[in-house]
Amino acid sequence: MPPAIINFSRHCNIVFYRALAGVKAESRQNYLGYFWYLLEPVLSTVILYLAFSKVMNRGGADYVMFLLVGLTTWQWYEGACLQAAVSLKAKLHILQHFDLPKFLFPLVSVLVSTWKFFCVTGVVVTSLMVIGHRPGLNYLSLPAIFGCELLLILSVAVPLAVIVTYVNDAMTLATSSFRILFFVSGIFFDTDKVPEAQRVWFYANPIAGIIESFRNVLLKDLPPNWPVLLRGAGQSAIILALGLWLCHHVNRRIMKHVAP
Repeated sequence: MPPAIINFSRHCNIVFYRALAGVKAESRQNYLGYFWYLLEPVLSTVILYLAFSKVMNRGGADYVMFLLVGLTTWQWYEGACLQAAVSLKAKLHILQHFDLPKFLFPLVSVLVSTWKFFCVTGVVVTSLMVIGHRPGLNYLSLPAIFGCELLLILSVAVPLAVIVTYVNDAMTLATSSFRILFFVSGIFFDTDKVPEAQRVWFYANPIAGIIESFRNVLLKDLPPNWPVLLRGAGQSAIILALGLWLCHHVNRRIMKHVAP
């Protein structure tokens, strides 16, 4: 068997077991365990629903699920990227003893967040079916939407993990950027509310098209916004390739920049 295939297989096993250990460790740190994965977006949804629907008199009967789908999608994106951003520094003790590809560490963080997202999504879909949103043929497009968001997350997480290792202020900048994007990604409002002339700028933020696509399928029984999804996936693939090249380029030199 070629050495490249053997190395790839070994790295896959490392990623799988590290991700599994990460999921178990997070569940042990909280009294509510896995239930906290669902409770977090639910609490955020309740607070935002009260603020927008009751205080500001916005939203309708389905606004709770509208918010929950948007928040669940967003929290996967933000949580995975920000956790992956510090993954290299957090694993200094491993890096000192093993010469592993640096992209493995943000990948493990992303997979831990992805597992939590799937748990929450399963409960959300079940809740939608209970209140009358029956699955249609458009549900067959859900794996493609999941794949597009996962590609987007990796395209941000991999280079960000390297950049944060070299520049401490990059983490502060990343956190602030996500805070701004939170309010302009369509979490609180439908895409139909965006003026036609402004939609080019709105869709320049790829997570906005992903949130819209999830809502189309889960809430409206409509197909995803394929042009926006595919354009975003293409851009994400290019950025991810650059991020992997960056990891390879700094593979030997990054250790001296990682603070103990």
